[in-house]
Amino acid sequence: MTERRKNLLIWTLLIIVSAVSAWFIVAGKMQYMEREFADYGAAKAAGEFEKGWLPGFLPSSATAIKAINNTDNKSALVSFSYTGDIDMSACKELPLIEATLPAERVVLWWPEELTQKGTAQAGYAFFKCGDGQAAVNAGKKEVYFWK
Repeated sequence: MTERRKNLLIWTLLIIVSAVSAWFIVAGKMQYMEREFADYGAAKAAGEFEKGWLPGFLPSSATAIKAINNTDNKSALVSFSYTGDIDMSACKELPLIEATLPAERVVLWWPEELTQKGTAQAGYAFFKCGDGQAAVNAGKKEVYFWK
């Protein structure tokens, strides 16, 4: 085998290994989809309600909507702010001891105190809503939903 042919073979193998590695990195990240919407109207226009990632109780006054979901295990984290009152009548209020908090923060916008590693949940009321749970901070007018 000539030196040139040997170099060509090495470069070809390096390119193949790099391409395969890049694919694994990208494929690993694709299981998560993160989105942000300015308000309820923007989320509705994007078809988010039909996709099932946003909670059904999301009020029309919702703003600063953030969502991340794992398409592999069908889990989601959602946060939003609201004005006025929020109707949680379709949900069942839970004592904190019955709430199953997410194991850890996946994104920086999710509060550490709303994870199993967190220590305080002051100001939150907890709810079971369909296939998910929610923490409502009425004082800050913020809602965090997970499933």
